[in-house]
Amino acid sequence: MRFSGIISAKVDTKGRVFLPSAFRKQLPEEDMAFVIKRDVHQPCLVIYPRKVWDAEVDMLTSRLNRWNPREAMVLRQFLADAETFVLDNNGRLLLSRRLMQATDIDKEVMFLGMDDRIEIWNKNRGSKPFISDGDFGRIIEELMGRPDGNNAATDTAHISQ
Repeated sequence: MRFSGIISAKVDTKGRVFLPSAFRKQLPEEDMAFVIKRDVHQPCLVIYPRKVWDAEVDMLTSRLNRWNPREAMVLRQFLADAETFVLDNNGRLLLSRRLMQATDIDKEVMFLGMDDRIEIWNKNRGSKPFISDGDFGRIIEELMGRPDGNNAATDTAHISQ
């Protein structure tokens, strides 16, 4: 699963919203269990397919010492916000009032594909999940090992050959 793209949707009065079909098509039919929780850094919700969630929790618990009170609190907080769900027969999920209020999600949302998970943002936040074009370019250059950007054209030409 590699979710990508942005798709707008409306939340009905009961808190139900359709998981976009572009994302649903990528899901294995035999495993339609999910976990949803608040993001740890941003005011959005994150939907994890169950296998991705299990791997995330395994990674976190392998790095924590449950006998350390501070680390036990981190695990407690991480797991306390999580809610499990399955899509209804129409492909909808129910957003709890608690999670909607915690992330300022209202009637219009945008689903943002984030590799192996999906984020749900309040649509009115506009470009909040993103960085400016200039910063994005600089960060990509830094991550790709081109701190000055001078060899970017050479690298691009070499890749296209």
